[in-house]
Formats: sequence, C-alpha cells, structure tokens
Amino acid sequence: MRLYKFSVLLFSLILLFNSCSKDPVLSEEEQQEILEENLTARSAAKKLYEDYYLASNSISADVPWSGNEASCESGDVPQATIDKIFMRLEYFRKAVGLHNTVAENNTKSDKAQDAALMMKSNGTLDHFPPNTWSCYTEDGRDAAGNSLLTQTRNAEAIDSYIRDAGAANGPVGHRRWLLWPRLQEIGIGNTDATNAIWVLGNAGTPPADAPEFIAWPPKGYAPKQIAYPRWSFSIAGADFTNTTIAMKDGNNQSVALEIEELNNQFGDRTIVWVPSISTNSLTQDSAYTITINNVEIDGEMQNFEYQTTLFDVNQE
Repeated sequence: MRLYKFSVLLFSLILLFNSCSKDPVLSEEEQQEILEENLTARSAAKKLYEDYYLASNSISADVPWSGNEASCESGDVPQATIDKIFMRLEYFRKAVGLHNTVAENNTKSDKAQDAALMMKSNGTLDHFPPNTWSCYTEDGRDAAGNSLLTQTRNAEAIDSYIRDAGAANGPVGHRRWLLWPRLQEIGIGNTDATNAIWVLGNAGTPPADAPEFIAWPPKGYAPKQIAYPRWSFSIAGADFTNTTIAMKDGNNQSVALEIEELNNQFGDRTIVWVPSISTNSLTQDSAYTITINNVEIDGEMQNFEYQTTLFDVNQE
C-alpha cells in the first residue's frame, strides 16, 4: 500500500471524526480498525471489478452472433458471448449489493435477437419499429417494445445501459431496469453492432438481502473508471418530489450538482443528479458524502446519508 493512499485514508478519518463536536474522540486503536476496514472494502471492490468486469471484456476472438443481415437471418448468440453479458450484468448488480440470480428466458432471447437484427439492419433504435423496416418481424417488434436497445454489442452493451448517456436518458431508465431488485429474467439479442435485452414482465420479489437503496455509483468503494456523469439513488415506492441532495468531498467542500427531472416510469422510483466531478482528474482515492433529505416513503419523510469513495483500479 503506497504511503500517499494511507495518508488520504487517514486524513478522511480525521475529517470525519472532527466534523461534529458531539462525536466522541476515537482512540488510535479504533481509528486503526476503521482504517483497516476501509482498506479491506477497497480491496474487495477491486477484486470484484477484476473477477467480473475485466473478465467479461470482449476480445477479438469473441463471436457476437451467427446471423446474416443481407438475408435477414437473425442467427444465434454463442454461449460464450451470452456468459460474458451475464457476467458484466452480475458485476454491476453485485456492486450495488444485489446477489440474486438473473436467469435467461430463451423465448425472450429468440425474439430479442430479431429486435437486435432489426436495429442493425435499419441503423437506428426504435422501441416501436414500423412494419416497413428491413428484416421486420412481429417477434422483433414485440421484443423492441419490451427491451433495452443500444448500438453497442457484447458485454460492453451493459456499460452502455448503465452509463445512460444522452439528453433523452436523464431518468437513467436503462440502468434502473438492470439494477432493479425485482429483475429475475432477461432475454438477450446481440449482433456485431447492436444489442437488445428484454427486461419487462414477470417481475419477482426483491431478494431478502437486498440493500435499503440502490445507488450508482454505489455506497462504499467504486472504480472511478465506471463512475458515470449521472449519479442515481433508487427506493421502491419513494416520492422524491420535495427531495434535496447535497454532496461534499473529502475536504468537506460542497460539490455543485444538477438534479435531473423526475420520471417514475422505470423500475423503482429514482432521483438522478449530475455532480461537478471530473473523474479523469482524480489521482487518489476520493470520498464523497451524499446527503439526500425529504424522501417520502409510506407517508413519512426520511433522510439518507452515505459515502462513496472513487478509486483508480489501476493503482494498488
């Protein structure tokens, strides 16, 4: 462990202990225990990233599909590619604290494959494609209306959905469906240029060990490489109409942010904001405290506070 990282963690602890005069002063032994817990949590987050995220990266030998656009053959997705897509999805779900299994529905996959071909053949994305489209099928249209769609292939399509870039994706609907605790099955369609993941229908119950809330970046340690511009916080049944959000960095300085317009159409209720943070410029572990106040749940106002520490997975 490099000295500067130890210093950063120690400084964060000192700042935390001194932030409120009512907090008891911790002994050196107690501070050391907390420091060791933080180092363990960082190591676990790094290992999860290596074991699931890096392991699911596409390589040149990967075959995205067996279809043919010219003859409108939707083809199949090789099992190895499907496995990597599931592994990438599992990474993000485990990172937020979801450990339940999401299964493949083969019928939905067959239809999603038609949808993926239609998106590739027509060079655009549409959840309601007209029957005038090339390679049009009713199964493909059915899947398009129930699926996430992207012009990215393989496991990297999951990144596209979680990132949810673009002016139309302020509510991060794709992210919300993939990180929905009740998600229990999906259908996968994939070509060499597009991807479709059927997420709607047949919702299950949240796992018994589901976290209190789903946040991206998550509570705890998160790789800065995938801390995308839009941050989100989700709770089933929450009303964020009167909610306020505040962020402070490791120096206890406020972080400017903009809250996206609320939209309750996707997965669990979610509030989204864009903090003024340049992850590329972060050269050391950077802790942010997020305070979310006035969240109405079952008629009662609740407040939440958690800390996210962004770190560079390429640094020890």
